[in-house]
Amino acid sequence: MNPFSVSVQASPSVHAAAPFSAAPGDNVATATQVAALFQQGRQGEATALLTQAKQGQPQAIQEALDRMVSSRLGASLATPSSPGLQGLHASPAEIGNAIRQINEAGNGRPAMPDTEGLSTAQKFDVYSSIVEIRGDQAARDALDGGDRVILGLRNENSSLANRGRGLYDDRIVVLSKDADGTTHVQEFDRSSTEPTAQYDANQKKTDGIAFRRGEGQDVTGDGIPELGRLGEGTVAMLQTTHKNPSSAGTSFSLRPTQAAVAAGTDRIERDSNHDGTFDADDVRTDLNDTFKIHSGSRTNTDSAGCTTIHPDDYSDFVSAVRGDGTQDRWQYVLTATTAH
Repeated sequence: MNPFSVSVQASPSVHAAAPFSAAPGDNVATATQVAALFQQGRQGEATALLTQAKQGQPQAIQEALDRMVSSRLGASLATPSSPGLQGLHASPAEIGNAIRQINEAGNGRPAMPDTEGLSTAQKFDVYSSIVEIRGDQAARDALDGGDRVILGLRNENSSLANRGRGLYDDRIVVLSKDADGTTHVQEFDRSSTEPTAQYDANQKKTDGIAFRRGEGQDVTGDGIPELGRLGEGTVAMLQTTHKNPSSAGTSFSLRPTQAAVAAGTDRIERDSNHDGTFDADDVRTDLNDTFKIHSGSRTNTDSAGCTTIHPDDYSDFVSAVRGDGTQDRWQYVLTATTAH
């Protein structure tokens, strides 16, 4: 999502308007009211209400509020201001800081949220706000419609880490909201969204790498396949099978739908310069249905490009995803994260 822009311009009219307030802890209502105030050109009141709502809140909730406001404002809003009202409710510096934080929340990657001690409803606010900003319309519609949505939060690592066997330091979240407003959130911190060098034929002779076999696609034309990973964005997934480790206790897995594959131009990042990282210097290729979600092993993420989850957590993940068994498509939203 692109950030909205707010123009702070002089206005000849100065009028006092009734202040807005929201019920304590009702972050969605607060964000909706803040966005409405910005849209009305009442930046001072919007800033004051947002600042008040953030007071005493955990950092993860404060950041979620900024994301919620940004998603409600949209990408092309330019709102005139009223200096008189700004002076009544917030200083120009406070308004500018609020606008900056909202813009950054709407356009940038989120920090890995610290949700320790948060209620399920608060966790839902945190993670659903990330889906709003980092997911596509299909993901937002699925969450609004009561479907279970999968959110992947990536900590960037080299594929060479842990002797090329991978690190379970990403987070997978399954979240949903019932028609009566009851929220459900399950977090899986022992997850990986990145491939490991044990499957990178270009690292076969690298000292310290426990090489298994080469996987990937040859994008450099040298006859050696380049390792790949799923890029950020939303992918529709469906149930399939995978030869999970016996410790997982199931062959259940998820893979991209054929519609997702057809629409998946440039969705796969390839380590085309063989440095163990994935960035703008590397080549992108199209999505295929081998980029699954499945179980890894206890001491190895077992990923040649898939999202994997620790086998001791995997049965809980499957239960969270399957729910009552009626859902047959899942929106998987993947985003990289930043440090605070």
